Order: sequence, then C-alpha cells, then structure tokens
Amino acid sequence: MRRQDLALTREETLAIIDETQYAVLCLTDPDGQPYGLPMDYVRQGDSLYFHGSQQGRKIDAMKSNPRVCAVIVGETEIIPTRFGREYKTAIAEGKVELINEPEVKRQVMTWVVERKSPDNIEKGKFVIEKMLDRVLVYKMYMETVSGKHGL
Repeated sequence: MRRQDLALTREETLAIIDETQYAVLCLTDPDGQPYGLPMDYVRQGDSLYFHGSQQGRKIDAMKSNPRVCAVIVGETEIIPTRFGREYKTAIAEGKVELINEPEVKRQVMTWVVERKSPDNIEKGKFVIEKMLDRVLVYKMYMETVSGKHGL
C-alpha cells in the first residue's frame, strides 16, 4: 500500500470484513477477461465462504484460475465541505476452492443463516436442506488482507 499512514491493522481490517455484508469477488474468466460480482459471504478464521450456483461464468473462472480477490467497502460518508469522503475498505487475496460435500455445505449455509437471519435459524435449516443439492460453496483462503481508511 502506497499510503501507509492510511493502513489499518489486521484486526481492524478483519472487523471491517466481519461488519460488512457484501464483497465484490474479482476473478479472471477462461478468456482472460476480468470478472467482478457482488456476493454475500461469511468469514471463519482465515477463510471467506461464498455460495451460489454450480454452473456459470463464475464457476468457469474459478476452475480456470483459482486466484481471486475480494474487495469490501465498509463505512463510507461523503463530506461535501471537504470535497472528499470518509471510508474504510478491506481487500483479501487468495485462492478459492469449490466445495460440494454436503456436510461442509450445510455448515457454511448454517453460518450464513446465523449471520444474516439469526431470528430464523429453524426456518433457515429447512431452507438449507431444500437447496443443499443445488448450491455450491466457494472457500477463499485469505493469503493476504489489507485495510485502509481515509478522509
């Protein structure tokens, strides 16, 4: 990072990751084209877990090049009088692994329900079982994380 005075600690960066709901997952498709898509996620330890379809451009990209980047924009506020903004961001880089084992998918989807809908755990478990065969989990091991803030 060029501006080290704006760098966040690892703990501050992980807090942004934990507090934010969505990331832009950045991939390279088999034709070498950049491909970014907003996705919700859940963090466990040094890994981010995403979930979605078992087919499509995203899956093709992950299979052809497992190197990915997740860009997460936390708090932002426009400061009109300063012609600027206050912001916090996090970037995680690493490799993604496609997971189709039912028990792992069930656990990850349970984490998602606990994070997104903690008042509906039982209903969430029912929905998980209905969709388990159709969903694929993508595990991204975060090799590096960096965070930045500024005004």
